[in-house]
Amino acid sequence: MIISISQPTLFPWLGYFDMIDKSDIFVFLDNVKFEKSSWHMRNKLKTITNNIDDEIWIKIPTTKVKNTTKIQDVLIDNQQNWMKKHISMFENNYGNEICKNLFLEKMYSKKWEKLVDFNIEFISNCCKFLKINTKLEKASNLSVNGEKSKLVLNICKKLKTSNYLANEGSKEYLEKDKDIFEKENIKITYHNFQHPKYRQKGSHFIEKLSILDLIFNEKNKSSNILFKN
Repeated sequence: MIISISQPTLFPWLGYFDMIDKSDIFVFLDNVKFEKSSWHMRNKLKTITNNIDDEIWIKIPTTKVKNTTKIQDVLIDNQQNWMKKHISMFENNYGNEICKNLFLEKMYSKKWEKLVDFNIEFISNCCKFLKINTKLEKASNLSVNGEKSKLVLNICKKLKTSNYLANEGSKEYLEKDKDIFEKENIKITYHNFQHPKYRQKGSHFIEKLSILDLIFNEKNKSSNILFKN
């Protein structure tokens, strides 16, 4: 059994979903420290201004957090009309009524209090749209503790896996503690993602945008494009 673990980010990029697809179980690491102005609360879409291809940030505002606040506890600042801004951004960059007939329309009709709930709901709906059948779990529901490598190891042990698919960003600290995984007979493999090209507006293709860019441009073809490799 292969498991992968990653923090629940806002509108993740394509590689995030490829890693989920390559796993039997994917764990949302929601019981670690929240980082302000990070991928937890923002991501990028494509915009074209004066015939120039560019990137634009889309984010969900949060209330003030302490340095020790965990992802699972972060509240959305609903004093700001972020939903209206999002929909306006979607339509301005991808066409009017782009949210119609997609799961986004339902998501933007609800009131959200916690950022993690919005992010996980989006990712879960995206998985269904992309025909990904991986089981999704929250680390906060697994009754595990520890930091960095030890937390990952404890999640692997809890789920009784011998294969951990890790993202490249965790390589630096995982390699330092590789021996503790070897003692538990857990093999670490690093996720290698080859970014596909797909139809984008403009003249230059931009990689590593939110999965929304693929879905808005390719709609029902998105799954075949993402997993053709």
